[in-house]
Amino acid sequence: MFKRNLLEKLRRRKQVPSKRMTQMLLTLEELDRDVTTVLTTSSPYIAESAVEFSYKGRAYKPLQNHNRAIIFYEQRGNIKRKALESDKIDAGKGEETVEELDTKRKNKFNFCDRATQTLVFLHVDKETQTEPLPQLVCDGTVSFADIVQAYTEKEAQGKLDDEENSNKSARKSIRKGQKVQNPESQRRFFRFCERMIDQNLLSDVNIDFNFYDTPSDEFKDKGLGSLLALWKFSYQPMKGTPVTGMSWNNFYPDMFAVAFGTYDVTKQRQQGCVCVYSLKCPSYPEKVIPCKLGVYCVEFNKERSYLLAIGFADGTVAVYDMRRNVTSPIAINKTKKLEHNDIVNQVKWLPDNIDGQHHFCSISADCRVINWLLAKSELIPSEVINLREDDTIVGTDEEKKADSMSCGTSISFNPDCSDLFLIGTENGFIHKCSNLCTAQYLNAYKDHNNIVYNIHWNPYHPRVFLSCSADWTIRIWDHTLNESVFTFDLLNEVKDVTWAPFSSSLFAAVTSDGKVHIFDIMMNRQQPTSSYTVYNSKKNINLTSVQFNPVKPVIIIGDDKGSVISFKLSPNLRSSLKAFQTLERSKFAAAEKDKMEKILKLAKNLGNCDEAS
Repeated sequence: MFKRNLLEKLRRRKQVPSKRMTQMLLTLEELDRDVTTVLTTSSPYIAESAVEFSYKGRAYKPLQNHNRAIIFYEQRGNIKRKALESDKIDAGKGEETVEELDTKRKNKFNFCDRATQTLVFLHVDKETQTEPLPQLVCDGTVSFADIVQAYTEKEAQGKLDDEENSNKSARKSIRKGQKVQNPESQRRFFRFCERMIDQNLLSDVNIDFNFYDTPSDEFKDKGLGSLLALWKFSYQPMKGTPVTGMSWNNFYPDMFAVAFGTYDVTKQRQQGCVCVYSLKCPSYPEKVIPCKLGVYCVEFNKERSYLLAIGFADGTVAVYDMRRNVTSPIAINKTKKLEHNDIVNQVKWLPDNIDGQHHFCSISADCRVINWLLAKSELIPSEVINLREDDTIVGTDEEKKADSMSCGTSISFNPDCSDLFLIGTENGFIHKCSNLCTAQYLNAYKDHNNIVYNIHWNPYHPRVFLSCSADWTIRIWDHTLNESVFTFDLLNEVKDVTWAPFSSSLFAAVTSDGKVHIFDIMMNRQQPTSSYTVYNSKKNINLTSVQFNPVKPVIIIGDDKGSVISFKLSPNLRSSLKAFQTLERSKFAAAEKDKMEKILKLAKNLGNCDEAS
């Protein structure tokens, strides 16, 4: 009934519009409906995943003991008990005990108010005034010499103080039993940090070196490939100085040495340098060996990878130990009777002799080949052959005059027989010589008509060798024949050529027009399988040398401006590398030798057909 009356009153008021009427009108069914409201202890304002930082455990932990109660209303009050009439009457009778009062009072709770008041400190401003400081006017004159003398005296005094402080600290550390830090360990630590920084900065190049393969090889013919540029190595003090020689380290395949010299006769006395680089840290050399003269050749020992042989512009040869921190050689030639008196064009390490002593050969522009025996800290020379004397034995008078100027440019030893070696000369002749017969060379190959820049024996076939010349040609020879088997014309001076260590048919060559060419005579006997332009003709930069890495599919190329650039071979160019890394060395060498033998037979058959036609 009460609800119906209330609804009727509301309907009546609805007919009279009122501005204060803001409530909703509900039906009887809606009013009769029960609405359940559940109160829980969980607070919607606090997330279940809330965390807080624990300074004790130094980690974030879930929030615990947080208040989950929600306060809807809170009021602070002051309640006093109202005094009764009986209490007023008995107030004058005397004080009563608490127990008596509790028995009389209806409300036994004893409420009392306590309050404290603190002192308010007043802020007082105090100011003082002092007398101004006396001022003095200073003036004078000083000369430039007095200023320089004062600074020099101050620097000298500072150096003395620093030395005294360092001596005191060293004494204190020794007294306390502390170990003084080793500078060698500090150098290794900084070198390690430098490598980490370089690999982070050049991470994209490192990824390409390890994992990236050019996808364009899938769309090319078999054997045709490309080169991918990786790192560029340069040493700022040697910028503009030509790269005269390079050599990989067999024990550390990421390390190689670079020689800096000059091909200008008027500048042969200028300073040179040898830098040892690593693929792990391309920004700066691992070791720098400054030299008073230009360096023209360099080579690591294959058996003792820490020995490095170097040839200089004045005919001096030296051997360095890479394990030592000093830049002085462990052995250098001091004799004046048997030594070169001109540029040392190339040095080649030989297998150890019967006594286990190390020795190497050097060829110079003075037409002599000398064998150097490394005995402790001395180099003992012995002349192998003198081209100037041998050239006067064979030939007519005109040929004698031409051959008398046959300065040696390069030398290469047979991988199977170290007594057999080849010599390249400036007049285009290639001489085959032997240590067993040093009175005269065994044979002379005359197909080249200009300077022979380099010669290289095939690492798997003992009869085949490679040569390049300034007559724009590359020739492949069988040393049992007097004429070349293959000839490639590159229309420019071929500065250097080398065989690949993982294939008997693959070799690389660089030309003076800034191009590098990769040949695989198994795939193509007429044209290169890959050509890459390192520098355009507008830059006027010539390439001087090229070397294959002994393990990885990488080549390095040096130019005449002091830079070395590394390239990665595409999969089509390194098809035999996988077998080189997995198969036994003897089986792989036999397979590569058979492959080259088939190529030679095919070339001979083609030559016979041409003669018959």
